Amino acid sequence: MKFQISFSLFLVVLISCSQSEKDKKDKKEDKGKIIEIKNKFNEEEVKWFKNKGTATINGIAKFKSKKGELRFGEEFRIELQPYTAYTEERLSHIYKNNNGDFVYIEDGVPKFRPDPKVYHDTKKNMCNKLGEFKYKELPAGNYYVIAFMLWDNTGGGIMRKIELKDGENKIIKMTNF
Repeated sequence: MKFQISFSLFLVVLISCSQSEKDKKDKKEDKGKIIEIKNKFNEEEVKWFKNKGTATINGIAKFKSKKGELRFGEEFRIELQPYTAYTEERLSHIYKNNNGDFVYIEDGVPKFRPDPKVYHDTKKNMCNKLGEFKYKELPAGNYYVIAFMLWDNTGGGIMRKIELKDGENKIIKMTNF
């Protein structure tokens, strides 16, 4: 009886580890291939994004490479995207956590189909020399903030999902360490 319980427990642990490894393998297989997005990008859903509002985002972005090199500064771009089901599905193939995560460019980035041009109509900004960035006069809504911090074929991206209310000043820290 004791053997059966021990063996059963061993099988549960083995299966859960195998599933975890399978999930990691599936994510790795997403990198570099074309992924079909099931949700349609609806331009009408994001019309609010172009409106002038009263909210702001102040942030800082810093990235540590796989080799431990810390980088930040004026060469790094920040993009602000409105939330849509299409965007959420697409980002779920890049980042493990839809609310915030990071990726290394060396691990590869998948391509997507469809890849509508209007999806890329985002608000773009650059960091200052300290790694700080700011967006102002934003309408209330749900957003993805994405920092692209790439240099010498290394670096990566950091993503955060945020909600802004009218008049809110949201402060965010985007780091992978």
